[in-house]
Amino acid sequence: MENRLKVWCAGISDQVVPGTTTVVEGAPGTGKTAALDDLAAHWRGQVVRARGSALEGDLPFGIVAQLFDLIDPDLVPAEAMSALQLTAVTADFPALHGIYRLAAGLAARGDLLIVVDDAHWADAASLRWLAYLALRVQRLPIALVLAVGVGERCDDPSYGEIMAACQRVTLDNLTPAEIGVLVTSALGEAAPEFVTACAEATGGNPLTVTRLLKALAEDRVPPTAEAAWRVAQRGAEVAGEIMAARLRRRPAAVVAAAHCLAALGSSPHPGVLAELTRLSPVELAEAVRTVELLGVAGPAVLDDMPAGARAALHLRAARSLRTHGATDRAVADHLLETSPGLEPWAGEVLDRAAQEAVNHGDTAGAARLLWRALREPVANPSRALRLLGIAELVGNLPGATARLREAFQSDVDDVESAVALSYALHAEGNPAEIPAVLGGSPLAQAHLAVHGLVWQEAVPSSVPLDTPAGVLHHVMVGDISAAEAVPLVSATGVLSSLASAMTLNLADSLDEALAVLDEVDRAQAPALRALTNVMRANVQRRKGDLVSARADLEVAADHLRQDRRWHAVSTWHAALLADILLEEGRLDEAAVVIAEASTDGARRVWSYGGVLTVRGRMLTARGDDHEALEAFLAAGRHCAAWPYRNPAALAWRSGAALASAAMGDGERARELAMEEVTLARDWGAPRALGMALRAAGRVTAGAAGRTLLEEAVRVLRGSPARLELARALVDLGVVVRRQGDTAFARTCLRDAMDLAQKCGSSAMAARAYSELVATSAGPRRMRQTGPTALTPTEHQVAELAARGRSDDEIASTLLMPVDGVEGVLSGIYRKLGVSGRLQLADALFVD
Repeated sequence: MENRLKVWCAGISDQVVPGTTTVVEGAPGTGKTAALDDLAAHWRGQVVRARGSALEGDLPFGIVAQLFDLIDPDLVPAEAMSALQLTAVTADFPALHGIYRLAAGLAARGDLLIVVDDAHWADAASLRWLAYLALRVQRLPIALVLAVGVGERCDDPSYGEIMAACQRVTLDNLTPAEIGVLVTSALGEAAPEFVTACAEATGGNPLTVTRLLKALAEDRVPPTAEAAWRVAQRGAEVAGEIMAARLRRRPAAVVAAAHCLAALGSSPHPGVLAELTRLSPVELAEAVRTVELLGVAGPAVLDDMPAGARAALHLRAARSLRTHGATDRAVADHLLETSPGLEPWAGEVLDRAAQEAVNHGDTAGAARLLWRALREPVANPSRALRLLGIAELVGNLPGATARLREAFQSDVDDVESAVALSYALHAEGNPAEIPAVLGGSPLAQAHLAVHGLVWQEAVPSSVPLDTPAGVLHHVMVGDISAAEAVPLVSATGVLSSLASAMTLNLADSLDEALAVLDEVDRAQAPALRALTNVMRANVQRRKGDLVSARADLEVAADHLRQDRRWHAVSTWHAALLADILLEEGRLDEAAVVIAEASTDGARRVWSYGGVLTVRGRMLTARGDDHEALEAFLAAGRHCAAWPYRNPAALAWRSGAALASAAMGDGERARELAMEEVTLARDWGAPRALGMALRAAGRVTAGAAGRTLLEEAVRVLRGSPARLELARALVDLGVVVRRQGDTAFARTCLRDAMDLAQKCGSSAMAARAYSELVATSAGPRRMRQTGPTALTPTEHQVAELAARGRSDDEIASTLLMPVDGVEGVLSGIYRKLGVSGRLQLADALFVD
């Protein structure tokens, strides 16, 4: 019924009348056979039918014999008898004319409908007779109707002659509206989501729609929005059954090509495909074209094969792919479908493929490969167990620690198993066992130094300087200077890259640190990707690029939501986010972030000191100096369990000094500040030293305090820390204003406001502006031209545009409408006195 609807909509019955030749075209499943059924049922006269077959295309007069096999032999002219009996060798004129006379004689008794389905597969002799009849049918009460597949190839000249002289009707797929009618007819009133699911699952193919609705009715699936998800699953099964049935009617070459294409997937290696199909180039090309035309591919085709033949095909595919240099993962995917022990190299390939899957975060795939590798007789059980445990660790699956412990115990000399187990213990929050597991090998000691950056229990007693992790350990301890540390960094792997980037960051080599982080392989576990983005955000924050830092933190947050076990990363992330919120003047939001980050798990890791320090800054901004001092001192007590004293990593002393001074304890304030100055001078990087000098200058009275602040500004001008320079300029401006040097104060405060706006620190810009107004001779509102006239948002847009970002990229970064970016840029051009993007870099002093 469903296909008839399509047929009658096409108007075929109105076109097929005596004296005409009609060709009905359509893709597989669009209802060609149903169209012929309808025509035959409605024809008022005689009907003879035949159907072409790819398997009978070489049988002379096969179609003709089908058409007239039930005709009374007495009516058959002698010249046509050999054709009907399939004994004729060639389609000579007597035979063709004899069959023509037979058709004409039948038509004399009443209108005759001659129907040939799948005419593109008809034999050459029958096609010649059909062409012979088509030239003469106009003078006879005969209607000739042929059904052919769209795109099907037939090189016979008689076929071309028929197609040139006929009238054509094309059957298309069903529209969504027609599918909706059919769904309602079969299942009842349907929800739009259900109808859409049916359309997507079938592509509108009438046969597939009909079969799918029948299957859904048998399964008693209601046509509701909630049940729409079941349509895709059932639709795939139905489409697979149809494809398999369609393929069975094709020649062996097409079947072989379909099987191989289904096994190899899209875009197979030409040499592998030719080797598996064992077809000549011409045969293979034609077979592939036919398979693509039919759309027969995928799991359904393989499922239709006998299990033994399917396994043999996968084994041949694995061998061929390996010979042609395919990746281990591509070869291993086929080995998974075979029995163990068939190839001596299988275990090694599965092992390497599992490692590749682990590196790319494919936990499920790695686990499947490793379970299979363990069944190979030559597999390395310890290595397979280790990789399986790593896959489970990366995927946050239960049993990872037990699996890695088993691998470690089976081979205590396997350093890689020890390292993997150490990270499982790290994720569980069980660091006490880590030092014993890692032992004393140099490779293990490098990882122990990394664990020590998080857990006090894992801090090694001594660490050599022969690895980037070892260098970072000594940097954090503070017994090596920046000038000594930077030449020792390297980026020979993920661990080395991350450790080196952190060292470069602390040494104020910020662009170099970003370059190292940009080269870190992003196809890693979510926790490692989160760490990379948090480190990028930290570098951007130190540069004063709060917009970029916020963007990196948002990416990191997405990864951390996938794996919440790594407290050190999430705590560091929270500290950075709260710090940026403070710079934006959003104190209440910062307080919420700090409160949510203060968990029992976070309090055990070193990075929690950063949360406490930011909490101190937040309380200072609120004017609660007593609580602020306690927060800074708590950060100091927290870090005392570690040997890390480098203020470049955590400058809690300067915050405590300012809070102490605010409470009237000047002596303690100066002691804390000068201790940080001493440590920062030993380290030698300008940012840490400038911050320490600024704090010392603020807590020191008179000319000595001004001298320290002036030194802080000089030091910070030689660093990339623009926001810290702005902070020091504000403090210096305040001091010199109070000393009566108003002109110099205005210069400092205007520079500070300009820098703060560029960095996106509205809180710092507001403080600089208020202090500038307090000089009495300064403007009562922000300047209308020049860089300091830009709002924080305009500064962010201008700097991104100056760095070559497009409007779309700027809108995505700043979460603003694309059409609003150009309007903001127009205002920026006016304030800066420039004509376009190319002049922004000079106007903003952007490198």
